[in-house]
Amino acid sequence: MGLTVSGEFDFIDWLRAQQTPSDLVQLGAGDDLAVLRWASEDLLIVGVDQVLDGVHFDSTVHTPRQIGRKVMNRNLSDCAAMACLPAAAVATVALPKGSSIEFAKELYLGLRDAADPFDCAIVGGDTATWTGHLVLTVTILGRSAGVAPITRGRAKVGDGIYVTGPLGGSILGRHMTFEPRVLLGRQLGESGLVTSMIDISDGLSRDLSHICEESRVGAILQESQVPIHDDARKLSERDGVHPLLHALNDGEDHELLFTASSEPNLDASLLQPIRIGTITDGNKMYLDRGGNRLMLIEPRGWEHSL
Repeated sequence: MGLTVSGEFDFIDWLRAQQTPSDLVQLGAGDDLAVLRWASEDLLIVGVDQVLDGVHFDSTVHTPRQIGRKVMNRNLSDCAAMACLPAAAVATVALPKGSSIEFAKELYLGLRDAADPFDCAIVGGDTATWTGHLVLTVTILGRSAGVAPITRGRAKVGDGIYVTGPLGGSILGRHMTFEPRVLLGRQLGESGLVTSMIDISDGLSRDLSHICEESRVGAILQESQVPIHDDARKLSERDGVHPLLHALNDGEDHELLFTASSEPNLDASLLQPIRIGTITDGNKMYLDRGGNRLMLIEPRGWEHSL
């Protein structure tokens, strides 16, 4: 059955039945606004992310559960990048006319699949139908919980540049299945050594340029140290683009890129960061090939056109 007006109310009733009480959520979905109990010492950290059919996913290929999981994980990855803990989220969806209630439920369950491991409650949102493609948006509320948020703007000359995993070729599937580095980001924030951080959504070259711009610094990357994912090599065999260029520019890896005064000592159970370069003065980014020639890196990752 399509999501008619009566169907929408059935869906809302189903959503309300999914709510679970907690110390944080005093009043969840079902009223005009949710009510949250926020600790007075906590900073409230807010972000929003949107995914569009044909841009971030393909609804003819990807299931609604995969789509819901992806948009929530994108928000959770933003929490990781600022070393905050996800607390609650609201979601809006514009469904194509004729979508079934089961399709809408699967979208929600995908959101829950991603959010539940981090005790991130989905406390409200909105649904609508229209003649366009599927659009799904999540706004997330994070809490500092005693750790100052890490921004992009405090990298210092001499800091090491690190990533938390291999990069490139995510379009082969990882752009839908990545795991947000929330616990790792939190421990990096707790270390007191991290000076700036961002998640790699637009590509290593472009996201590093964001750090350099905000911090008013430059960077040198060691070509031999940039970790290249096997997917980048597979993609290179198809399109002829060098695997390193895929690692620098592809995006949607959602690993963490950070700078630190020295290498953080992390729990052995977590991914260990890989040092790939050094922050310099100036405002340019370079690639060092074996200590010989410095090649200027141009940011070429994903650009959000208007």
